[in-house]
Amino acid sequence: MESRQNWPVSSLSLLLLFNLLFIILVNCVSAADSSFTSVAPYTPPDSYLIDCGSPQDTKLDDGRTFKSDPASRSYLETNEEVQTSVDYISTVKAFSVSSSALPLFRSARILTAVSKFTFYITRPGWHWVRFYFHPLPHPVYNLTSAVFSVTTDEYVLLHDFIVRDNSALVFKEYLFNVSSDRFSLLFKPKERSFAFINAIEVVSAPDGLISDSASTVPQGGTLNGLFQHAFEVCYRLNVGGPAITPMNDTLSRTWLPDFPYNVFPQGAQSASIIPSAVKYQQSGATPYIAPSWVYATADEMAASETLQPNFNLTWQMHVDPGFSYLIRMHFCDVVSQALNDLYFNVYINSMMSVSGLDLSSINNALSTAYYADFVLNASSIRNGSVRVQVGPASGVQSGISNAILNGLEVIKISNSVGSLDGLFGLDGSGGGRTMKIAAGVGLALSVTAMLVLTIVCIRWQQRPQDWEKGNSFSSWHLPLRSGQSFFLNSKSSSRISSMFGSRKSKSGYSSYFSNQGLGRYFSFSELQNATQNFDEKAVIGVGGFGKVYLGVFEDGTKMAIKRGNPGSEQGINEPVINPALPREQVNLAEWAMQCRRKGVLGKIIDPHIAASINEESLKTYVEAAEKCLAEHGVDRPGMGDVLWNLEFALQLQETSSQTQTDLPEGKSTSDHIIAFEKPTGRVCGEDSGVSAGDDSQVTVTSPLFSQIGDFQGR
Repeated sequence: MESRQNWPVSSLSLLLLFNLLFIILVNCVSAADSSFTSVAPYTPPDSYLIDCGSPQDTKLDDGRTFKSDPASRSYLETNEEVQTSVDYISTVKAFSVSSSALPLFRSARILTAVSKFTFYITRPGWHWVRFYFHPLPHPVYNLTSAVFSVTTDEYVLLHDFIVRDNSALVFKEYLFNVSSDRFSLLFKPKERSFAFINAIEVVSAPDGLISDSASTVPQGGTLNGLFQHAFEVCYRLNVGGPAITPMNDTLSRTWLPDFPYNVFPQGAQSASIIPSAVKYQQSGATPYIAPSWVYATADEMAASETLQPNFNLTWQMHVDPGFSYLIRMHFCDVVSQALNDLYFNVYINSMMSVSGLDLSSINNALSTAYYADFVLNASSIRNGSVRVQVGPASGVQSGISNAILNGLEVIKISNSVGSLDGLFGLDGSGGGRTMKIAAGVGLALSVTAMLVLTIVCIRWQQRPQDWEKGNSFSSWHLPLRSGQSFFLNSKSSSRISSMFGSRKSKSGYSSYFSNQGLGRYFSFSELQNATQNFDEKAVIGVGGFGKVYLGVFEDGTKMAIKRGNPGSEQGINEPVINPALPREQVNLAEWAMQCRRKGVLGKIIDPHIAASINEESLKTYVEAAEKCLAEHGVDRPGMGDVLWNLEFALQLQETSSQTQTDLPEGKSTSDHIIAFEKPTGRVCGEDSGVSAGDDSQVTVTSPLFSQIGDFQGR
């Protein structure tokens, strides 16, 4: 005790200072950590809440109070006071409305003439505007027959709006940038009609809620200038979780469950964490973008443990097809156990929006909020719906096959005339211009049809006298030589050349139509000279329509020339599509691919050889054919790849025929084939047995396909 009393005063001061600094440091760290995951409650500078038609104020369960009709009378300019109300609502059809807002539908104000609400704006900027509609009974006015429009000073919000179902509760939510110190809502009834409104909200929204730019769909582009538009919230979904009421949202929003819009709910399962575990990064999403309740729940793939799941998580929402939409998707990795374990693709209306989304590389942390905005153009909307999908990314070596989505918002963007409902602007513009455009297009189509009809009539008058001998209408319509009748002969071509402006070759024959951009036109004599009068030595192949000759023109240009053979079994007399077959079998290629997808490929095999076909050989053959049917040319294989696959399939088949009875148990035919290297380019190399020289002649050296050298067509 004595020693303590002898401590110097300076030592005690240092000790107290150290303790004080430690306490301050702990508080700073705690404050920094809390600021990372939370944000101060938002207090809107402007907040106008009106319960129209109600004689007293209405306080909701979420803590908000709506002013009565008498208390908000100064905001309205109208020529007649008509209200209606009920004690309770008997039938509720209000999937888009929070239960806490039901008291707002018990009263309404009826507007028999043009009426205007005017609000003074304390701070210009983004503002919410929310409408509540429910056609209540009235002894004089039938609210289900009310037809009216609602506009602001710049935008059309509703045009010829009507609520026909007297049990429906309709909620409309808008967001736009107010630039002046006054904001007006104009209710304009249609002629001989009236308007009504149950409740109105005009509330400030925080800055940063909407960005001025967003990614376009499909991915790769960016759309700027979103600040110049108004928005209508069509859908706001809490994916994988329950409804979120205004009480639990930072901006008094309502988030609905996603289940009614999930196309394949059996393929999805919910995942969640506690809301307090959700983290917000300073440069990313904030609680104003979406509350932690949204990011704490998600839908993931129910078959996430499978190596190759063959489905995507899909949500589909019906929308007005005449508008573009802002699609906001919310993500928070609540399913991974470690970083860099989740990669997935995002699709909107079957178009790639994000390829290989890796939340770990963006947030560098799990359970961290992230959102992405996409703009879907009106021209990309099919069948009046927006379809959002997430699915595992292909070709990823690490991670699991899974995909998630936490929240989804579908927001309509105002069109070029400032409307969110219909084609008409504030001054009625838009519709007239559209009609003029439609009339112009119709006139152009009519002129085109008349021109085509005139050309057909002229060609019919110029048909050869012996065109009936061709056994079909197409024998004279197509440029095929049959006997001595040739519709596009040198005389007719010269006449056409003189009409469009042509150039002559050294031999004096017309060469091409230069002025009309119709491409090169060869006379029959030019083709004779180029092929030495179709010398058999110039034959480089035989197709179904006739022989193919190598021609050399006066300027040294080499070209393959096919001469039609009227006696061919193919072409006009053997169409690709057989309309006599059942509908699904009319097109052989489509039927084969359909059978492949269904796993019943045996249906298209000739029953006489079905039993002898090797399964792996057939699989190789069909895979090669499927690649050749790719929609885009860049996805189709080269001839070298095709020939390699055909040789491989044939070798599998021949090996199977030779060793079928001698195969040991558990071995397949592919274990006994002769291995050879697949070509890497789009042109066949020496291994493929096909080569192309400078004279464009094709040499086939493969013993498997030596029959290609036998130039005999059908």
